[in-house]
Amino acid sequence: MKKSFNKNKIQLVIAILVMANFLIPVNLLAQDGQGASDASLTEQLDPEIRRLKQEIDKYQQQLTELDKQRQTYENSIRAKQQEITNLKNQTGILNDSIAKLALEVLQSELEIQKTQLEIENNQLEIKHQENEINGQKNQIGEVIRSIDRQQRGENYLEILILNGNLGNFFKEVNELQVLQQGLVDKLDSLNELKDRLDQKKQALEARKSQLIKLRDSLKDKNDKLERDKLVKNQILGRTKGQETEFQKLLAEVKAEQAAINSDIQNLELEARKKLQATGQLPADESSFIWPVPSRAITAYFHDPDYPYRYVFEHPAIDLGKTPQGTPFRAVKSGYVARVKLNGASYGYILIVHAGGLSSVYGHISKAYVNEGDYVIQGQVIGLTGGTPGTTGAGNLTTGPHLHLEIRLNGIPVDPLQYLP
Repeated sequence: MKKSFNKNKIQLVIAILVMANFLIPVNLLAQDGQGASDASLTEQLDPEIRRLKQEIDKYQQQLTELDKQRQTYENSIRAKQQEITNLKNQTGILNDSIAKLALEVLQSELEIQKTQLEIENNQLEIKHQENEINGQKNQIGEVIRSIDRQQRGENYLEILILNGNLGNFFKEVNELQVLQQGLVDKLDSLNELKDRLDQKKQALEARKSQLIKLRDSLKDKNDKLERDKLVKNQILGRTKGQETEFQKLLAEVKAEQAAINSDIQNLELEARKKLQATGQLPADESSFIWPVPSRAITAYFHDPDYPYRYVFEHPAIDLGKTPQGTPFRAVKSGYVARVKLNGASYGYILIVHAGGLSSVYGHISKAYVNEGDYVIQGQVIGLTGGTPGTTGAGNLTTGPHLHLEIRLNGIPVDPLQYLP
């Protein structure tokens, strides 16, 4: 009867071990002091991990220094933006912006290299952790085999009756208890190791995701850097470095923007009145759609870093990664109230929607619709533009992109509040 009980106990211990291997909870919180101590020990034992961490620290120091330099340029830009607009001041802003963006590009490149090192370091630490777990499993197996040997064929009541030796009896019992306690301790240790391994794997996946974002960010910063260089060259080319020419250009652009804004507001109001009188109100879809596949935003609504902010507040978002001639679609069904496309002057399409909303698509190179047309959501209505000197680009442009405005009762609002 006793032997049967002991066998059941061994089976129970083995079952616990199996469950420990597969049902250990994952702790996603930060490592405790013991985990940090283990990490330091691993670092001491593996010179490659030590080298990687030194490299990571070096990159972090460079990043900290670059951030200080970037902040200096940013403060200079903000100060110049408060000054009177003149050619010297404007080129100074652009020079500071170009220098700041160049630093940000370098920062992103260093962040990518640092993150790659951190991923490599994580992978080495995971390998060490897995080796340690395998060692713990082997030790647990040895404890179970010891318990099995201790219990196999032994009956404590027989030992006590046949030998009449109470000391041997307690010695046998004590040895078994020590082995069983050792098993419990090993299982606890294995649980902790598995928890830390899961944390490292979670951290590794997070760093890999961050690496993808950093690479996207680097490309965006490079695009903005090229944009600011283009803007600077445009201004210097148009003004020939003369202040009088710059002020003349400034006046032309301000007048053009004021006329476009007034035109859009008046046309929208007239179109909406006409539609209400005829009962031809456009369908009201539950949501908007993006006009182009790209989600890359090169300038935001009222963007403080917009290069022509000294002329006007940017009333739209600019969608980049849209090469000249990219097809764009209506964000919502509605009636076309305006199609303006006349040589190199600013070209745009205005569509009136239900609910007091309208959309404006600017810097277009070609229109596939006419005023008075009814368009459905998702219909291709034209081709993008924005390349300086081309049809529909306008006086000042930041390069190929689609300028998208959403207006509510004629007033520009942030398109990102409506786009999915």
